[in-house]
Amino acid sequence: MTKKSTALLFASSPTFTFALWVSIKSLFEKSPRLAEMSDVFVYAYNWPEEVKQFFMRSFPVTVLDYDLPDFVPRVQNLLTFTPALFARFEAFDLLTRYEKVICLDSDILIRKELAHVLEDGTSAPGTVALVKDRIPTVGQNFFAPVEHYNMQAPCYNTGFLVLKNPLPAKEIHTWLYQMIAKHADITFLGDQGFINLMFQQFPVSPVELPKTYNMPASRSKKSLDESFIIHSSGPRKFWCYYYFHDWYESYAQYRRLGGVALTVRKNTKAYDWLLTRLKFNRWVFWELAPDCFRYPAKFLRFCVKRLLRAKY
Repeated sequence: MTKKSTALLFASSPTFTFALWVSIKSLFEKSPRLAEMSDVFVYAYNWPEEVKQFFMRSFPVTVLDYDLPDFVPRVQNLLTFTPALFARFEAFDLLTRYEKVICLDSDILIRKELAHVLEDGTSAPGTVALVKDRIPTVGQNFFAPVEHYNMQAPCYNTGFLVLKNPLPAKEIHTWLYQMIAKHADITFLGDQGFINLMFQQFPVSPVELPKTYNMPASRSKKSLDESFIIHSSGPRKFWCYYYFHDWYESYAQYRRLGGVALTVRKNTKAYDWLLTRLKFNRWVFWELAPDCFRYPAKFLRFCVKRLLRAKY
């Protein structure tokens, strides 16, 4: 069998495996050429064995256990979101064995074929390609400045990250973990700040990708139609704010196959009473609809879009 030259990296804690499952499904459905030409790795932080098996039955992926190295302090700053964020650093370890590596977030919806991103000018040798972040500067990824670095440099979002050799991958991999160990107390937004500082530490310049590769879910229908990847970044998630038909249907399939229900929403006590005491959680609609007591207008909009099977 011919060795593949491309690796794809996903990562998640147990809490967000439901979202990751939908993201990976969208890869195999909407970007089959990239999926076929790549080895797909899922870095699993504290996953139960049954969840690992569920993913490997669902998709042709390799699930690898992940945790922070022992020398990285387990401070609350690093644990607030999830240590799985730092699994993105493992892209540089993969790059010692693959020519190209792509990292993809767990709360995305892939809309179109992505294979061409490895073939055009944005993936020239030695490239690190990503989309500019809505956060304008690197410094906003930290609670305090990191000494000896320009914290006013532009910030790039790491939700979609394309790497192509030759890069000093082994050195970058080591440096990234040393940096989070040294600056754990001032780390705010996980891996992103350090990957941005990498551009100042190593002779690597970022190549800016169009926003279509990391389009916020809050954008207009026209922008979403043009996008390759829709990203539900920030608090506006597919599972508590929007109706996106593909995401809804994929989550429904995940539940039918035995996937564990999401647990990350912050509902009112009244809505949780509907879900638990009246057992409305038997229906995916009530799991995903906005809390009708807190957001009545969003709930009604969600109902209409579901009735019409609106794209988004």
